[in-house]
Amino acid sequence: MVYTSAAKGSFDDSDLATLLMNSRSNNRRLDLTGFLLYRDGLFLQVLEGPDEVVRDRLAIITADPRHGDVAVLVEDEVAERRFPSWSMGYEAVTDELAESIPGYRSTFDDIGRGALGAADQPAVRQLVQWFQNRAPEAA
Repeated sequence: MVYTSAAKGSFDDSDLATLLMNSRSNNRRLDLTGFLLYRDGLFLQVLEGPDEVVRDRLAIITADPRHGDVAVLVEDEVAERRFPSWSMGYEAVTDELAESIPGYRSTFDDIGRGALGAADQPAVRQLVQWFQNRAPEAA
């Protein structure tokens, strides 16, 4: 599953570090893998694992007061995980990194806010593939 959400209220580096620490711990316990991108108050996350666990985790994220505008972009069943050793890979999307990503967008502003249609799903899948190809062993 790939979803986006927006940080509600102030969300600084300390908040992000806490979120990553807790998410990695929970994901290991729940056998979830994936990665998180963060840019300008917006999140894009890939979650992999047992379908029911992924759906339960999304419900928790949706109810979390730190997240708003949660939108599922892609929901696929896969035979093999793309990020099997990542409890929660993370990358802050800097301008320099963003320019190297296929289908570069300067922001995530239009993703998950009604502008993403079926024609854009290949771009989201390409983004996931790009991170998979450059992934270190574990995160």
